[in-house]
Amino acid sequence: MLHVDKPDSMMTEPICMTATSLVPDKTYEILLKLNHSIGTLYGRGHFKADSRGVIDLAKTAPLRGTYSGVRPMGLFESLTPSDDYRFGSYCKCTPPEPFHFVLELYDDVGKLVHSLPLLKRWMHPAVVRREIEEDGICGTLFLPPGEGPFPTILDMSGTGGGINEHKGATLSSEGFCVLSLAFFQYKSLIEDMNELDMDYFKKAIDWLISQPFTRNEIGIQGVSFGGLLVNMLAVRHPEIIAVCSINGSHCLSDVAKIKEHGKFLPYVGTAVNMLQYINGAMCFSKAVQYMDVSEEADIKIETAPKRTAFRFVGSLDDLSTPTVFCSRLAEKKLKESGHYVEVDFAPGGHLMEPPYYPGLPVVYSKFAGTMQAYGGEPSQHGASQPRVWANTVSFFKRFLGDTKPLPDYRQELRSHL
Repeated sequence: MLHVDKPDSMMTEPICMTATSLVPDKTYEILLKLNHSIGTLYGRGHFKADSRGVIDLAKTAPLRGTYSGVRPMGLFESLTPSDDYRFGSYCKCTPPEPFHFVLELYDDVGKLVHSLPLLKRWMHPAVVRREIEEDGICGTLFLPPGEGPFPTILDMSGTGGGINEHKGATLSSEGFCVLSLAFFQYKSLIEDMNELDMDYFKKAIDWLISQPFTRNEIGIQGVSFGGLLVNMLAVRHPEIIAVCSINGSHCLSDVAKIKEHGKFLPYVGTAVNMLQYINGAMCFSKAVQYMDVSEEADIKIETAPKRTAFRFVGSLDDLSTPTVFCSRLAEKKLKESGHYVEVDFAPGGHLMEPPYYPGLPVVYSKFAGTMQAYGGEPSQHGASQPRVWANTVSFFKRFLGDTKPLPDYRQELRSHL
């Protein structure tokens, strides 16, 4: 009854889903479930079978459900936490184990008719994952097959601490060498982010470009506070020639401040009078937008080497960072200084992730000690992620060099059966 062309696929791969041998013109529900360690997420739609008894998700819009319109991957794009999902939890993907889904078909009285297991992989089986703890730096290295040298990217997250590997694994599955870098609350690293020193990142960059499988030029990607850090690092390190900043701020603040050579870098006071709350979740964006940025606290992004290219991803519904404001501010400075800069605005919330990662409008911030509103409607957010991700991959290939496609692992698996 249910048919999927690729029951085992990479996370970024679209798949074709159909239901056949149905009663013509009857209504059915198709439910997609992701069973994660912190709870269940689901996408669902009620569909009318055509005169042949077929529902093709590439051609049929749901009558109602978690998304609207004809969207072949709408069930994945609209994943929504269910009642058993721990509210405010981040959907961790470290280590980047495959996501196990179940696709279910129900008739018009709610009886289960058929179900299929589906597998979505963050990491291509040919990619090598290696945990790194050398010279005081901690992270996870992802290496595509071959000897290299590979186009190389340093990837980092924000104030959540620890390490997030899914973006690194997904980029490496595109043929990049990637170091997913932790910078606090991980292994032997510092516990307090405000004790972070920019010298740590210099060590990480030096280590990465010294490897035999990399070149002396790298790209860098960061989200949230990491989106600010990558811009600050681009000013300081000419080895960085391509920067992707995802929903990052424009300056350091008294909430998130760091050091350089042992001394705090200039920062500004947060406009706490502009803090807002929605259903008990803190909205931080206006408190950032209305900070009074002094000359010394300006990161002076325009002083980065002229050959450094910048890409800004800005979520239109971000309630954590005023990303439209920050992106436009940086874009203006970089255009005036003659840099290449592109801005990619998209409907969605703060965590603009690889395709089919669940949209999370509210996440508990251990750093702030409260629930934090990230914004975004899950269905719209999910629809934005495949396009934004494809543009990011194209950006890095343009400025770091093209990558070699990885082999079809499904063919390899079949050959061993």
